[in-house]
Amino acid sequence: MPAVGRQDTPGAAAREHLAAAAPVLAHGVDPVRSLLTVARLVRGASAGAVLREDGRTEPVLGLGEDRLLAPGSPVLVAARSRLGAGQVCSSFLWPAGGRRTPGGHVRVTVLTAPDEAPTARAVVLLSPPPELHGLTPRELEVLGLVVDGCSNPEIARTLTVTPRTVAAHVEHVLVKLGAPTRTLAAVRAEREGLYVPPLALTPTGPRAGSAAPA
Repeated sequence: MPAVGRQDTPGAAAREHLAAAAPVLAHGVDPVRSLLTVARLVRGASAGAVLREDGRTEPVLGLGEDRLLAPGSPVLVAARSRLGAGQVCSSFLWPAGGRRTPGGHVRVTVLTAPDEAPTARAVVLLSPPPELHGLTPRELEVLGLVVDGCSNPEIARTLTVTPRTVAAHVEHVLVKLGAPTRTLAAVRAEREGLYVPPLALTPTGPRAGSAAPA
């Protein structure tokens, strides 16, 4: 009479095959687990993408997807440029609903992938924005250009406003950040993730990727 409750027990041959396949399976599972562990370092992360060494992208398993992270999106281009600067971890702001930011901003965090995931270069995550200190969308744009080292005339040309308007914005930024100089304001912006990259200011930037979930 067959043993009851043992029908699903693998035979000796099956166990040998599983044992042989274990290292291969572990090699595939461990990178996924390590990437998810990295993603969990960012509180409130709602969506993520993996930047692969071969230039392709793929979603972070366990997190949602977002059109801002679609392959080739300006957000991912900006993220790759941050890696090019040699930073292990960096974050910046992106207009959630376009340049006029009807949906506010999202925080984009770029983390270098762990060694356990050799085919991955970095993980890009979307999460709620940090404290903005009352800075308006325009003031955040100006602050981003200050971080990039632009002068007031250069900022004026980029944003199509007058240098006098830029000077007023810069003064408001310094007051709101409690920074006596442009340099200190730029340092604080980088440290707190208040930087808005130039790609977010171009017509193809925000409108190329909506913030609506995919």
